[in-house]
Amino acid sequence: MAVSELENYPRPGVTVDLAILTVCRAPYDPALHVLIQDRTNPDGRALPGGFMRERTTVAQTVDDVFGRKVGIRPQRQTHPRLLRLFDDPARDNRTWVISAAHSVSMCETDLASATGTLVPVDADGRIMREDPLLFDHNEIVAAAVMGLRERYEFRHRYADTLPDPDGFLPEPFTLHQLRRVHEAVVGTRVHKDNFNRRMKPFLEPVLQDGRPLLSEGDRGRPAALYRRA
Repeated sequence: MAVSELENYPRPGVTVDLAILTVCRAPYDPALHVLIQDRTNPDGRALPGGFMRERTTVAQTVDDVFGRKVGIRPQRQTHPRLLRLFDDPARDNRTWVISAAHSVSMCETDLASATGTLVPVDADGRIMREDPLLFDHNEIVAAAVMGLRERYEFRHRYADTLPDPDGFLPEPFTLHQLRRVHEAVVGTRVHKDNFNRRMKPFLEPVLQDGRPLLSEGDRGRPAALYRRA
């Protein structure tokens, strides 16, 4: 196809939008949250995002959004996950825009200096106590939470579910704290004994002078501390 023929095909703008998820108060009173920001033109609240610039990659744009819009540089272990393309032609009434939407899971402490507001979101991906976000960003949040739940749920008795696979809970932690984080993500209570039995093969106890180190200041009596194996 000649270059001149390409002019017959309109090109959409492409954005990268980030659904940055975290579990706030992870050790004691965990609750799933998403980062949103105030926007102008149009006015409202939305996920952090930005347009791809000429001759840049999606990965470079993700880094650019983190740096320019969120104001942080994610840790090396942070792995943005491409959700899918959101391509409804009417999703942005300003122009034709396709979003390469990503889900990003981060520890709450890593978001301490981030630009924006952490707002609670339920296990079905519904943002609580907020007006609808701009564009189709509510749909992006719901898709991100659905993918997150799949990594935390016990879907099959013989399928492995890793302890806090997205790393919301700082180490070390107790089994009770770990279970509460999983419950915050999946939105339902988890059977204590079954959970502990399935998690322990993927954990190692924290030792001090050859003895198990116990929690201090936690609710209830001291409990053994663990880290991911």
